[in-house]
Amino acid sequence: MAVKRAVTLFLCIMIVAYIITGPALFRKYTVDYKNINKPKTVEAEWKGIISFWDYPNLDTTNGSKLGWIEKRIREFEKNNPGVYIEFRSLSPEDGKTTLMAAAKIGAMPDIAPIGSDWYFISSGLLEPLDEYIEEEDRNDYKEGALEAVSYEGKMYGLPWACRGYTLLLNKKIFQERNVQLPQDGQWTYSEFLESLKKLTFKGSRRGSENIYGINGYIDIGSYNVTGILMSDGAHFTDDMGKYAFNSPEALSGLQKLYDLKHTHKVADPQFGEMSKNQAFLTFLQGKCAVLMADAWMIPYIRNMAGKYNLEFTVASYPTGEAEIPIYMNEVYYSYGIFKQEDAGKRNMCAKFIKYITDKSFTEDLARFGYFSPRKSGNLIYVEDEEMNRVNENLSYAQILPKNKNWQEINAIIQYNIREMLVYEKSPQEVMEDINRHVSKYFPYLSD
Repeated sequence: MAVKRAVTLFLCIMIVAYIITGPALFRKYTVDYKNINKPKTVEAEWKGIISFWDYPNLDTTNGSKLGWIEKRIREFEKNNPGVYIEFRSLSPEDGKTTLMAAAKIGAMPDIAPIGSDWYFISSGLLEPLDEYIEEEDRNDYKEGALEAVSYEGKMYGLPWACRGYTLLLNKKIFQERNVQLPQDGQWTYSEFLESLKKLTFKGSRRGSENIYGINGYIDIGSYNVTGILMSDGAHFTDDMGKYAFNSPEALSGLQKLYDLKHTHKVADPQFGEMSKNQAFLTFLQGKCAVLMADAWMIPYIRNMAGKYNLEFTVASYPTGEAEIPIYMNEVYYSYGIFKQEDAGKRNMCAKFIKYITDKSFTEDLARFGYFSPRKSGNLIYVEDEEMNRVNENLSYAQILPKNKNWQEINAIIQYNIREMLVYEKSPQEVMEDINRHVSKYFPYLSD
């Protein structure tokens, strides 16, 4: 009897529960035949105009300076209907100044190649990009590339390329002067200097021009002479960001550069006055045996300078007291996004720079004489002796000082080095004048 009452009570509870929950369960599992064929709505991606400023990059396979990036823009627009990239080419000479001025008045573009520029990174002008970078990509970037785009633990740029410097050597002049090429492209400073002395000579025929051992260029944004300035261990700032180009090592580097032109007279008389293109032309024309050069000049000679019939190779910067072929450069070319109010637009901007920096385009970097910031891109020059040597030496390249005023500081340094080369200003005076003028950016120097 008790069991029967318990069973009856249980059934009553189940009936009541079904009455209460049944309608909800029925609605949950009922097929909505009326709307079954309607497409599901998903949140639409942002559409609109993205402004993008970039520097021209010479494609040495066809002579175009904007063709590669314009093609990537067209591809992106095709794959993202309703998104338009408004492109503007920046001047290589004053593009940085243009971007800084635009930022000061709030007229900056959405995207620019400022992802490893300390002025923009440290000024709070850029969007952090960590959420857009997959772990696989992060692990593929070289440590130096991540360091160059990071600030206070966040990434503010996506690296596209690395750029390097090297010494270009005219093999014919070396052979004619019976000067041995540096073994494996390595030499000490004393070996380097002795070679330059032998490579400097008067023209063999009346009226022919003299040949000089070395040439280079002093331009804002060019760091080709830092391989000499830093050869004895000089640095422009220390690990704490303090100004350091006032040391005995810095004075020694300045003295070496001064002596190449004014004491040993192995440098072109116009060294310090020539532009980059003018100095490069002296090498192409066989008027100097060695050029402190941008690495992109290597594929340029091969692909676009055939009329000069030039045989060349490359070498590292000479080693001094530092014992490594060190130099400084704006190594990483990275894209960043200026602050965005619209989250959808920010996402689309990130999608665009991820596309143009994708590793599927790694081999295209060879068109520009650039190198990959990715570990997976280390082999693009494995069969190219000259470019592979420059790539290996990138491990000795120091990135620019992490100082938001570096452009102004560098202008002061470059101006005084030019004064030394052109007007024979002494290295000691140069160092003192640089120290005095940069003190407004490093107040403790005035103490």
